[in-house]
Amino acid sequence: VGPGDPLLSPSRGFLLCKTGWHSSRLLGDCSPCTPVSTALSFIPVGMAAPSMKERQVCWGARDEYWKCLDENLEDASQCKKLRSSFESSCPQQWIKYFDKRRDYLKFKEKFEAGQFEPSTAKS
Repeated sequence: VGPGDPLLSPSRGFLLCKTGWHSSRLLGDCSPCTPVSTALSFIPVGMAAPSMKERQVCWGARDEYWKCLDENLEDASQCKKLRSSFESSCPQQWIKYFDKRRDYLKFKEKFEAGQFEPSTAKS
């Protein structure tokens, strides 16, 4: 790889490789790589950061769904419409994060109340 190599992005100085982003000075065995400018052109339009209004809509949908779960003792079948609204209002990665976050908060709540019972299964 040299200065005339079309994979280098001299204006940016970074390359996207299978192993992640790398400085063009650290290329070495990282090939094939894609210049940042080319890599960024492949990012889907839907991947843009949500606006403040979109974030507020997402958080509101999440809060309504979580409220429904609380009121229905975690019976998700009673909250299908709110779950659908939550999923259509938030980016997929956020949904995964919020689902894990809720599980963690529920675990923490039980643990702090002394209601946590460790698993007796042995691996």
